[in-house]
Amino acid sequence: MTTPLTVDGALALYERIASDPVWYAEVVLRVHLYDRQVEMLEAIRDRDMVTVCGPNAIGKDFVTGAVLILWWLHSRPRAKVIVIGPTHRQVQDIVFRELRNAYANSPTPLGGRMYQTARYEISEERFAIGFATTDPYNIQGFHSPFLLSIISEAHNVGNEHIDALRRLLPKKLVMTGNPLTIAGGFYDSHHGQRAQWHAIQLSASDSPNIKAGKEVIPGLVTLKDIERLKVEWGEGSPLYRAAVLGEWSEDVADTIVPLVLVRTA
Repeated sequence: MTTPLTVDGALALYERIASDPVWYAEVVLRVHLYDRQVEMLEAIRDRDMVTVCGPNAIGKDFVTGAVLILWWLHSRPRAKVIVIGPTHRQVQDIVFRELRNAYANSPTPLGGRMYQTARYEISEERFAIGFATTDPYNIQGFHSPFLLSIISEAHNVGNEHIDALRRLLPKKLVMTGNPLTIAGGFYDSHHGQRAQWHAIQLSASDSPNIKAGKEVIPGLVTLKDIERLKVEWGEGSPLYRAAVLGEWSEDVADTIVPLVLVRTA
């Protein structure tokens, strides 16, 4: 495959891409996904609202910030992607950095223009844009029959911003975050409102580096990381359970003051 993936591409190619994001990742982007990342992509393909909770360095941002955005834009006409997060750093330097790297490293020309900011544009009607949440009224005016909305670090995003995204009536809504709050929309998506969402819970033990007992995928959590955190925090501490096991703990509030609660106060 040598031609850019544009809206004028072969219909058969688009049908394959649209129905199989894992195929797109492996054949078009030439990236290897491990089993839980495959689960995330397939869940987003099949469900309208997906929420993913887990520790850091488990590959959430790579799936949602790189593979998902590129797959969505290259398989649907007039597709748009809106990414929000609690900070400029999270959106531009983490999520969109994953996107820029995947775009640059793809052996298949992907077309469009990749900016050094939080924007990737194929045309005026097909683009991905990201910004930090400061005012829910800023999240207006983005409409498309194929709108994908992504909330990164959702545990630190207030309900008013989540609600603002939902008012856009996105085709797909995806939240990713850590189990560091005991209140708010992200927490509710795994608890009281779980029936409305397809919830995925990740643990550090899901990392191929842990399963193999050695680093097979650079950047993902390793056994060495886990052993260090055991010593620093203690295996039974709320921080360890959140950062390693991916578990919510009611007493995590005694250790961490969630930003979403600070904003509410």
